[in-house]
Amino acid sequence: MIKKTKQLILTALLLTVTNIPAFCQYGDASYDSRVKSKLDDLGIKNEITSDGNFRIIFSMENNRTQLVIINSATYQYGNIEVREIWSCAAIVNNKSAFTQQNLFYILQENSKLKIGAWQIDGTSDYGLNFSLRANANASSGNLDDLIRLAAKSADQMEQKLTDEDKH
Repeated sequence: MIKKTKQLILTALLLTVTNIPAFCQYGDASYDSRVKSKLDDLGIKNEITSDGNFRIIFSMENNRTQLVIINSATYQYGNIEVREIWSCAAIVNNKSAFTQQNLFYILQENSKLKIGAWQIDGTSDYGLNFSLRANANASSGNLDDLIRLAAKSADQMEQKLTDEDKH
């Protein structure tokens, strides 16, 4: 009986320890090693930012590039741990730079999405970002699909709105 109790306690302890996110240090930044491990497994080159997020630059069609950010910070919704993956399509320094026609178009595009959404972020410069909230423990394959979706969506919107390649 004591041996079985010890085994149950040890098993519970191991399960608890393996579900704790492992944060590592890179310079002054703490980052989520779960993401780093998956990106390394996928062979995706990345840079860790000063705030511990992952910066990935993808090569796109027509010699374009697109920046994707994976946040190390996660959020808890009930029993689900999620993280944000996002990519910028445009940055403006004035709210009025987003015309009513563009905003209407972006909202129409949002209604077609099954995963992710367009959002405007900022207080002095405003970024139009394609953002996904994904399971923080997503498999390598799922993470790969999601970051490529963010890159493709933002790059297509950037071309549509600006015909530039800044992000």
